[in-house]
Amino acid sequence: MGDRDTAGLSVSVGTDGLPADTALSVTLPAAAGGLTLRQLLLGRLFPSDAGGQAEVTARLDRRANPDLPAVYSLLLTVAEQWRAGLCRLALYTGRGWGRPAHADDPVAAHRQPPSLCRRYGGRADVDLALTVRPDYRPLDWAVAQGYAADRAELLDWMQSCALLYFVDKHGCALPADLAPSDPCRPVIAGLYRRRCLHPADDGRAEVAPAGRRLIGALLAETEALIDRFDIFKDARWDEDEQAAEFDSGQGADLRVAALLAEGLDPLRAVFLLRLYDGTLDPYADQWPLLVGDPASFDRLLEPVVNRVAPPPPDATLAAIMEDGYALLEARAEAAAECRARDEIVRRLLAQ
Repeated sequence: MGDRDTAGLSVSVGTDGLPADTALSVTLPAAAGGLTLRQLLLGRLFPSDAGGQAEVTARLDRRANPDLPAVYSLLLTVAEQWRAGLCRLALYTGRGWGRPAHADDPVAAHRQPPSLCRRYGGRADVDLALTVRPDYRPLDWAVAQGYAADRAELLDWMQSCALLYFVDKHGCALPADLAPSDPCRPVIAGLYRRRCLHPADDGRAEVAPAGRRLIGALLAETEALIDRFDIFKDARWDEDEQAAEFDSGQGADLRVAALLAEGLDPLRAVFLLRLYDGTLDPYADQWPLLVGDPASFDRLLEPVVNRVAPPPPDATLAAIMEDGYALLEARAEAAAECRARDEIVRRLLAQ
């Protein structure tokens, strides 16, 4: 057995969220060389338990690179998302676009001598150089979770809502001579069939009464979501105070976690919020590029799956939500009292 087999396994892991010259570097016990890449990543480098994570961080050479704990934290989030089924993970040996690898490949198959490591963009001073690239597919995730019967049904609803939004807010013209293969053609036809659109006197598409009612219902639903869940966009549990903190700048975005806890569809909610906050407005002049491209909706809805994983324990999340709802109730009562005082003053001044 050579020195390389007994000295341990030196590993470098990078990802797109890091600068090209930045990666996690750590040396693990030699036995890690007998694992698969999946076992190495989820069981040894980024285990789910705090004790295992502490064991890895203790091996980080902070003197050589003080940023390693932050790098580890970022990669740990990606690993937790992968473990929770929130993303797929593409693996490559070497930095950048190296050689593709499969999660169930043995580590030994990708341990490379320095010459090969350099050839594929890796580091010559490590036994294994990996690049991990998360691939977020929120639409597939939503179907798998049972929020929609299939991807086509989900896409049809979102494409229809987006197109109705562009016509209503931006007056976008809808061409009448689209090719049969154009992906926007069935969306436009569906809005006319459901009487959400009708032709105006000048021949342009116009929002019909049924479409106006749909827009009103979606707007009311969105505002209700904002009123109830926006408070959780920056939330954390303070163990010392045994109370939740909101808008501290140090919390996590727990809106999706709160929606899930309430049994609501997070993909629907995030899509409606995207419509409401004007995220789609830059596409007004090129709406076919968004409406006709299913991948654009995966990008638009990435926050549904690119989020804190795992979420806080159920008991902690429940406590945060209880404090959040209590704060919202207190704010509503204070606002009502303020309005009542203002009304009394108005009446007195009118006498």
